[in-house]
Amino acid sequence: MVDACDVLVIGGGPAGLATAIGLRARTDLTVVVAEDRTSPTERFGETLTPGALAALDRLGLADAFRADGHLSCPGGISVWGGPRPGHSDHLLDPRGPAWHLDRRRFETRLRARAAQVGVDVRTGTRVVTTGQESGRTTVGLRGPAGRSTTLRPTWVVDASGGGSWFARRQGAVRHTRDRLVAVLRLADLEAGTFTAQTAVEATPTGWWYGSKLPGSRIVTALVADRGAAADLLRGGGRRWHEELAATTLLGPLLARVRLRGEPLRCRPVTVSRLDRVTGSGWLAVGDAASERDPITGCGIHDALLDAADAAWTIAAATGAGGQPPWRYEDRVEARFENHRQTRDALYAAERRWPAEAFWAARVPRPVAAT
Repeated sequence: MVDACDVLVIGGGPAGLATAIGLRARTDLTVVVAEDRTSPTERFGETLTPGALAALDRLGLADAFRADGHLSCPGGISVWGGPRPGHSDHLLDPRGPAWHLDRRRFETRLRARAAQVGVDVRTGTRVVTTGQESGRTTVGLRGPAGRSTTLRPTWVVDASGGGSWFARRQGAVRHTRDRLVAVLRLADLEAGTFTAQTAVEATPTGWWYGSKLPGSRIVTALVADRGAAADLLRGGGRRWHEELAATTLLGPLLARVRLRGEPLRCRPVTVSRLDRVTGSGWLAVGDAASERDPITGCGIHDALLDAADAAWTIAAATGAGGQPPWRYEDRVEARFENHRQTRDALYAAERRWPAEAFWAARVPRPVAAT
């Protein structure tokens, strides 16, 4: 049996759920979200930049977000481009502070809001096939207990993350600009105090990141070349701990506290984008459209902006709203280009170790005009 729906969103992360909520706010379209995970995944060190509350307010979530216990971040401290710490703060930013996220809580709130506005959120549901039937797209889903259904959506939103499951099956090609790895430790803060600021420090191997998280936890990560991961983890992470002890900012901050740490773990960090983010009856949002380097701190905020633009684009295409004064693909391209320029400027500012492999590989490259 084939069921019709107006919009199928593949992926239930922030980009997909925000798109679904935005569509229901603008239209009466039927929206289905297919999410493979049954519960949100724990993520570490994710931050919402100043101004993100405006995006959440458009989704009807700003007040709930403030009440959910996410940790306000007053700014950052960094050792980058030289030996002296530099500071940035959000205290006078009219858009408000940044926020260290409890990612599980954040995504749970988005799921609840989506269901509240009438989105059919199907967790534990994997997208397994796509095809054409009588000139219409069909998508096969496998739900809990192996139950299979087929949907015939008018629109498909690919929010499946860096794999871009649907877009690649429509011929879109993913271009990767960089591949990194974050070797990280999550720890409970047992005694002492740790700054609410985000701490970033460049070293010859890569760059360190440390921040306090909701629930008195601290994440510490070294972002390095993927080839360095095995060496950093060898012997119980001996080299990782040695390099942390040698830092001039993060090491002393952590020396003031007592932690109960978990084992080191690795997370891939990819900078990439699709060669096209729209097609006939589909578009891609969030990481499915383009993945960011976390050094810029704009990943989730940009995903929420993608979602808002996607909802407006689909509403207009289905006759449920006025035509936006821009093209969706241009907006996504502009955000990624802004990220690229910011990233290149940051890496170019750190030239203390030009012969080290990590930094030599990230000398900004010219980008051909299109």
